Amino acid sequence: MKSDEYEVMFRVEDRHWWYRGLRRHLTHHLNRFLPSWQSEKILDAGCGTGGNLQHLGACPSHSGVDLSATAIEFCQQRGLPNVIEADVMKLPFENESFAAVMATSVLYHQWIPSVGTALQEFNRVLPPGGWLFIDVPAYESLRSAHDDAVLTARRFNAKMIRDELTSHGFEIRRLTYWTSLLFPLAWIARRLRLLRSGRDFDQGRLPNGLINGTLNGLMFLEFQLARLISLPFGVSLAVVAQKTA
Repeated sequence: MKSDEYEVMFRVEDRHWWYRGLRRHLTHHLNRFLPSWQSEKILDAGCGTGGNLQHLGACPSHSGVDLSATAIEFCQQRGLPNVIEADVMKLPFENESFAAVMATSVLYHQWIPSVGTALQEFNRVLPPGGWLFIDVPAYESLRSAHDDAVLTARRFNAKMIRDELTSHGFEIRRLTYWTSLLFPLAWIARRLRLLRSGRDFDQGRLPNGLINGTLNGLMFLEFQLARLISLPFGVSLAVVAQKTA
């Protein structure tokens, strides 16, 4: 994404309702599919400013890479260990180095010219049975000016991400849309350009406390539902896949 967007992310992501929802899903999936995750070697591929790694406890066994030097500087401000500047298209790690790979808000990016190549790299650094945790933005119809700011090359639907994963050596274990309760409002706001400047984080500010808290509560209720069923539509897609033998 553009360099100034990393500063925006660093400023808002620890408290913003959307990031809190993302990490709620991520932690739940780690606990469910890899209960020993705190002691396992995990790679955050495209770690951004390091919010996910910090949320998971900055464990010594966890590593991060990002192509942006600006992002790595923010990771260093968080005091995160084992974070380096590198390309997810050509990971600087040996085969089968990690028990799991996280790639949240990564595969959509213009710096990923080939989703398949990135998935091949994730597959390479995982052992058979290793886990891949992905989050991607959903539906081209939701494209907005914010996509321009964060250099969005593509938005996904369930079939697209399923086909990509299964054709590159992964088996889907869990796939659900999320931010589903807000989907109608998000679609209308983006199609009619109702968001000021068309950006999700206008001028890098959090929503006011009441709005942020209300939306976070709504996402918590949605999360409880998503634990029981796979939601059929939403602003984002969360996927858990496992490398086949």
